[in-house]
Amino acid sequence: MLRAVKYSQSLCWPRLGARLVLAGLVGSLLFLPSARAQSGFVITGSEGVPVLSYRLDFRGIRGRLDRYRLKIPPQNVAVAEVQIKADSNFDAVIDPKNVRLEAEGKPVELAEVYWNEEFRSLEVVARQPIAAGQEIRLVLSNVRNPSAAGIYRVEARVRGTEPNPLFRKVGNWLITIDDPERLTF
Repeated sequence: MLRAVKYSQSLCWPRLGARLVLAGLVGSLLFLPSARAQSGFVITGSEGVPVLSYRLDFRGIRGRLDRYRLKIPPQNVAVAEVQIKADSNFDAVIDPKNVRLEAEGKPVELAEVYWNEEFRSLEVVARQPIAAGQEIRLVLSNVRNPSAAGIYRVEARVRGTEPNPLFRKVGNWLITIDDPERLTF
């Protein structure tokens, strides 16, 4: 009888430990601002496709206006055009008049900006190519966030200046949109 009690108590400790670890993980995601920061904790992704860094200036609340700052890492070719393509369920509204492209923090003059709402695609053409090796930032102002909370995959592609240039996939932004009615502690 005494042996059975000891055995059952030893089974309880691993379960209790697992519960404490899980509670600590959930608690840190809810309470610590650094743990809730966007583009930090990634649950999903594709092998071999980098997850790109981004920032939403106004907390990414569903249905509200926001400013997206989408980073593209330095490329090994000069970049003439940047294209982003979102999931079909990404029903955000992008204002092409409020799109800015920056290279190393300095504004780049644009030749054309085209937002295709049907295909969820944004094309940004620079007047002069951006030199290779520079960090690029795409700034989208007055974006109406998607109507539903969730994580949306937005693909980044660039077109170089070489003869017969093709778009190259750079990576994905996993953009988190929150629900203001969500209970937080």
